[in-house]
Amino acid sequence: MIALPKRPQKSAFNDANRICQRVKLLTNMFVMQIEEPQSSNQGKSQSYVDNIICYQYDVEFEPSIAEDNRNLRYAVFKKASKSIEDIIGKFSFSGKSLFSMMSLKKDKIDQIKSIESIDADGQKYTILLRFTKCFEVNEESAQNLDKTSVNFRKGNQVTQLLHVILKTIMREQNYKEIGKNSKFFDIYSKSEIVIENRDKTKSVLEAYKGFTFNASPSQQKLFLMVDYASRILRKETALQYMNQSQNESNNKIVGQSVITKYNNFQIYLINRVDFNKTPSSTFFCKKSNKQISFAQYYKERYNITIQKMNQPLLVHKRKYREPNTNTQKVEEVFLIPEICFMTGLTDEQRKDFQAMKEVANHTKLSPQQRYLNSVKNCQFLSAKAKSSGLQIDHQSNQIEAIQLKPPRITFGAGKFANTERSNFDMRAPTLDKFKFHDWSIICNRNDKNQAENFVDMLKRASQAHNIDVQNPSYFETKDWKAQNWINQFDKQFIDGVKQLPQFVVTFGKFDSLFYSQMKEYFASQNGPGIASQHITPRSMQKNAMSVASKIALQIASKLGGTIWSVEIPKGINPNTMIIGIETSMKKIKNQQVAGIVASLNKDFTQYYSEIDVRKDNDTALPTLSNIIKKALEAFEKCNNILPEEIIIYRQGLGEGQIQQSLKYEINAIQNAFKSMKSQYNPRFAFFQVNKKVGQKFYQQSQRQSEEIQNPGSGTIIASEVIQNNFEFFMAAQNCNSGVCTPTKYTCLYNSTNLKEDQFWQLTYFQTFNYYNWQGPVRIPAAMKYAEKLAKFISDTLQDQANEDLATTLFYL
Repeated sequence: MIALPKRPQKSAFNDANRICQRVKLLTNMFVMQIEEPQSSNQGKSQSYVDNIICYQYDVEFEPSIAEDNRNLRYAVFKKASKSIEDIIGKFSFSGKSLFSMMSLKKDKIDQIKSIESIDADGQKYTILLRFTKCFEVNEESAQNLDKTSVNFRKGNQVTQLLHVILKTIMREQNYKEIGKNSKFFDIYSKSEIVIENRDKTKSVLEAYKGFTFNASPSQQKLFLMVDYASRILRKETALQYMNQSQNESNNKIVGQSVITKYNNFQIYLINRVDFNKTPSSTFFCKKSNKQISFAQYYKERYNITIQKMNQPLLVHKRKYREPNTNTQKVEEVFLIPEICFMTGLTDEQRKDFQAMKEVANHTKLSPQQRYLNSVKNCQFLSAKAKSSGLQIDHQSNQIEAIQLKPPRITFGAGKFANTERSNFDMRAPTLDKFKFHDWSIICNRNDKNQAENFVDMLKRASQAHNIDVQNPSYFETKDWKAQNWINQFDKQFIDGVKQLPQFVVTFGKFDSLFYSQMKEYFASQNGPGIASQHITPRSMQKNAMSVASKIALQIASKLGGTIWSVEIPKGINPNTMIIGIETSMKKIKNQQVAGIVASLNKDFTQYYSEIDVRKDNDTALPTLSNIIKKALEAFEKCNNILPEEIIIYRQGLGEGQIQQSLKYEINAIQNAFKSMKSQYNPRFAFFQVNKKVGQKFYQQSQRQSEEIQNPGSGTIIASEVIQNNFEFFMAAQNCNSGVCTPTKYTCLYNSTNLKEDQFWQLTYFQTFNYYNWQGPVRIPAAMKYAEKLAKFISDTLQDQANEDLATTLFYL
């Protein structure tokens, strides 16, 4: 097990105070203590003790039930739970193991085995227990003070037990766990959301509300994180969705998730559609030991009558382990579209402002509401968990934090941004002077007048930024076929004698296929390799000057210029490179796209960008060495020197993958150093960045009458609720609506001499360096650009980009 780096020293007290102020925050993390549980077989009073012993027993069934068939396992235990508790007292069941604070003698185990009439799913079962281990249950063992293991929480027996106890409580209270992330919902208090689509049809959604929790050991205490959760389900069945999209392809559902309400809200990822099977098709049913049709099976087991007998079946590939051999296998689960419901929102709904606003009315809370919701649910868990030996203090959630001062941001003509409220207005010249010359507009002839109006607006808006916009050359087309537009361009520039334009604007209505085809042509390996921008007439209808101003800045960014520069914290080496690594959610041919963006100059305003297409679950990034080497060569070309320090921000991995990252990725990076020069060994730090965290932090005014608010931009949480190794939470963005989700930074490697607060400052300052937003974003600019690059490649280009674009932000 590779040890994580320890927290670096802080700067001297006076230096630290100059860059920040101390603040007090409220959080949704509450102190939890472990006490001796109440037991029907024990007469002694409940008290805090240091040597509570928990005994763990593996659970087997006769006949056997697969380990991952948790619904059936819980159903059997629910039938037998009262009888088991009468025999052994209070216990907890995880689906695979039984936990008891009593050491069970053989006669107790035999009594459980002899429980009769455990009837579930039309089958009688017997429960068998086999002792596996025992362990101490107390705060110290939960905290696992040996912080050299990054997996200490995942493999920690005590926190596992705590989660089992809490999940048992939620199931006893009739909450449903949807998914496998400890998110429980009250399915009986759902609300309906009616959305009017752009085509005037209506969609009905269901909103479920609940909460989530997570036991989290920190430096000194054991915390329970409690947070609000919501889930959106569509009332649209998979069959309805497939019928609506049949003109495109019924395979459109592949890769999406469906939910089945008839068997405890199970979620299935659809791997394929089987057009050769229908509900009338038969399969061999082990329970009845005979061939049976899918329709008959659902009627007998769930009393569901299938209406459409000619629909194809959906196929989900389920990985499972055999109960006896523990061998991992894969089986296909066949689902009937008619009784499966689509999850989440459609892409069209996500793009619809009014639809998202309506959904937010049902699902989003203000900071005040969300905080009070956490406190209320903490009290609920505390009351229910007391008999199981857990004491949760809903008033123990005030913590110390610091708030960094924002950086100084420099524009052209010696002007500076006003960053008092973090976000700022860009009403000044850009730092680099730009001249838009030899550029082109391609448009449909019907849009020519609007295109000319756009150019006029662009000229006027650009004056404030000292951008000189020359007249473009226009190319008119007769239709909306992308290939004809491309042919028009080729005729002028590729086949002709004209020099390639500086950039190209495609002007007209937005169509996703047309957009992708044009972007692919301009940016792909086989295309001309020039920056392009698509403008829709509709975008210019409101706030036209403001929109034109943003377009001018975006085009300037794509051309590789410097719009503004952000202050560099004191003590940062001028020959420092920052690298961001992000992985796209969408896959290309079952492979994920990792965007890798590296800074090339001392102001971190110019970047080298490249992608790595990697196999699913391959955390090693096999071509990482080569990409880092190319970035180093580009840096050397710009500065005539190699970077002396490198800071890498890498998209968060699962805890089980961190050791792989330490073993393979850091080794790959070091190999890139060696491939440059044998003696080249720069100091570098490697951070895992996690944007999907449940921890929330709130700021309360000194006047108690005022509402609880989001923390201010630049808030750093680096004490009490974090571990001993080098990590911190940062709320960088200025969040005016909804609840701020902080970003968690965990250092996996550090050979630099930077102080802890210098890392905080550099990370925070770089959130201001993303040119598509005038203010701080959640993560440093290099990482945000890597995120945009990976998304652009996976969603639009579907291939490597042209090498000529590697040092531009063409993907914005």
